[in-house]
Amino acid sequence: MNRKTLITLTAIAFMGALFLSAHSFSGVDRIMLRMKSQSLQGGKAATLEAELYYQSLDGKMITVFQEPEHQVMITNRDGELSIYRPSDNSLYRRQSIEYSSENNLVYFFLHGKTHDLGLRDMGFTQSGTDFRDGLLITEWMPPASLGHLFSRIELVHEDYMPVYAGYYDAGQKLVKKVYYDNYEVFPQIILPMTITEFNYLPGGDSIISRVRLSEVHMNRQAVSPWFEFEIPEDAKIID
Repeated sequence: MNRKTLITLTAIAFMGALFLSAHSFSGVDRIMLRMKSQSLQGGKAATLEAELYYQSLDGKMITVFQEPEHQVMITNRDGELSIYRPSDNSLYRRQSIEYSSENNLVYFFLHGKTHDLGLRDMGFTQSGTDFRDGLLITEWMPPASLGHLFSRIELVHEDYMPVYAGYYDAGQKLVKKVYYDNYEVFPQIILPMTITEFNYLPGGDSIISRVRLSEVHMNRQAVSPWFEFEIPEDAKIID
C-alpha cells in the first residue's frame, strides 16, 4: 500500500470522524451512519464514501471505506489508529490524541459543549461576545502552547447551535472556515447533516470539502456485523 495514499485517506477519514461519536451520557450506546465526502482542489474533485460505526462501551470507532478504495479504519478513545486493507492483508498503525474517538464534534454535542466546541478543554479562553442579526458571535484566544498555530477562533451560533467557525493563524490570517447546517433532530441527539469546510493554503490555493451524513441509526436500530470486526492476526504491518 502506498504510504502517501494511506496518510491522505487517514486525514480525510479523520475529518469524517470529527462528526461521529456517542456516549451513554445521552442514552446513545451505539450509532451507525453513512458519510459522503466531496473535495475540490486545483480544479480536481475527489469523492470518498464510507460507513461509520461507533459503540460507547469500548469507545471503538470503525470506518469502512468503499470508495475510492476498500479499507477499514479503526480508532479508539486512546488515539490508537489502525488502517486495514483487505486486498493485500496489510495494516498501517499510528497513535496520537488527535485520532481519539472522543475528539470529535458530536462528543461535544452530547456533553453540552456546543457553546465552545471543545475549545475551552483545549485551553482557549473566551475574549469577546457579540449579538448580531439574531446570531451569537464569540471570539476565543488560544493558550500559549497553541499560539504558533492560532491567533484566535471565531464561533457563530444560531438558536444555540454552531453554524460557523473561523480559524485565524498566528499572523491574523483567516486560514479555515467551517459551516454547519441542515440540522436534523433525532430522539437522543441533534446533528448537522452537512459540513462544508474551506481550507486556504499558503500558495493562494484552497481545498473545499463537503461532508454529507445520512442513514443515521442508533441503539437497537444500529445493527451490523461491522461492530464486531477484528483485524486478522496475520495482517502484514507496513510503515
